[in-house]
Amino acid sequence: MMVELISAMEIGVREGNPKAKVITWDWGWNDRFAEAIIKGLPKSCWPMSVSEWSLPIVRGDIQSEVGEYSISSVGPGPRAKDHWRIAREAGLNTVAKVQVNCTWEMSVIPALPTMELVARHAENLSREAVNGVMLSWSLGGYPSANIDLFQSYKPGNMEENLQNLAKKQYGDNATPFVRKAWTEFSEGLKEFPYHISTVYQGPQQMGPSNPFYIRPTGMESTMVGIPYDDLKHWKAIYPEKIWAGQMAKVAAGFEKGCQNLQKGIKHSKGVERKALQVELDRAMAVTIHFSSVANQARFIIARDACYASKNPKEKQEYITDMTRITQDEIKLVKRMIPILKKDSYIAFESSNHYYYIPQNLIEKYINLKDVLELLEKIKK
Repeated sequence: MMVELISAMEIGVREGNPKAKVITWDWGWNDRFAEAIIKGLPKSCWPMSVSEWSLPIVRGDIQSEVGEYSISSVGPGPRAKDHWRIAREAGLNTVAKVQVNCTWEMSVIPALPTMELVARHAENLSREAVNGVMLSWSLGGYPSANIDLFQSYKPGNMEENLQNLAKKQYGDNATPFVRKAWTEFSEGLKEFPYHISTVYQGPQQMGPSNPFYIRPTGMESTMVGIPYDDLKHWKAIYPEKIWAGQMAKVAAGFEKGCQNLQKGIKHSKGVERKALQVELDRAMAVTIHFSSVANQARFIIARDACYASKNPKEKQEYITDMTRITQDEIKLVKRMIPILKKDSYIAFESSNHYYYIPQNLIEKYINLKDVLELLEKIKK
């Protein structure tokens, strides 16, 4: 049935344009039937697989595998390799579906500056001899240095490609600092606690705009939308504290990278300096988002433990933890407001439009102040 359907569509496409290339995407296919489908495709079809799909990963000592787009996990994975092999044996061209700008791991800026991960993926795909790549989907389509890197990549020397890109974007003097920053950003993102539930239902897109809830809401987070306090679905297969710790590790990596970008700014000038300042602001936004995610998880952990505890001393300790976390979150909100007001690209994604605007951060600030007052009353 699948082959008949695709064949009928292929006939229609070629009637409109005999030179058209018909991309056949294996998203959602049952892998048991993939070989038969691929071998039965018309020769003008180009089978396409998400490169990193089914790639085994370990984050926070928890084993998992990729089941959606991922920049933190560098493909290709076994599923794509297998499907491409079958396609080549059948005399078909192959396509890799990749995201090089951003994914639902983090989509609040046009492109994540994790260039080492992007370059490594390009290098790996060059060894697979795929005939084409599809570089974006509903998110991550903005023209960027990431796409430039992928399209102009010359296999065989990853570092040379990265050095050339840094010089092209920011000039010779800033390049050493930019390269260090790209390494820190990439190492940080590799700690992301990847799982399909985290990707779709986690709070990383809303970040510091997501309110703190002094009492459990009982609400389930929506797909790349409102996360509420649904830690159960955020964390997926990860233990709560490990999940929060992994998000904090991502934030720490981006924080280190931002420090190197700041040094790079001091060694640049003119247009290159302005471009580097934009990148710094956007990387800082990512840092703040992941820091906020860690805060939110830790607040919920302490809150729920406080309500569950029968020990007055323990309750006071949890209240102290919640107070400290709330105070830290206030600092993040204060850091985020001027960055967001300066760059309207931040917190915007094409299919969701604005996750939040400055007004939402002001509301969050009020929310946090209210939480502090309530915690003080509970403490007494």
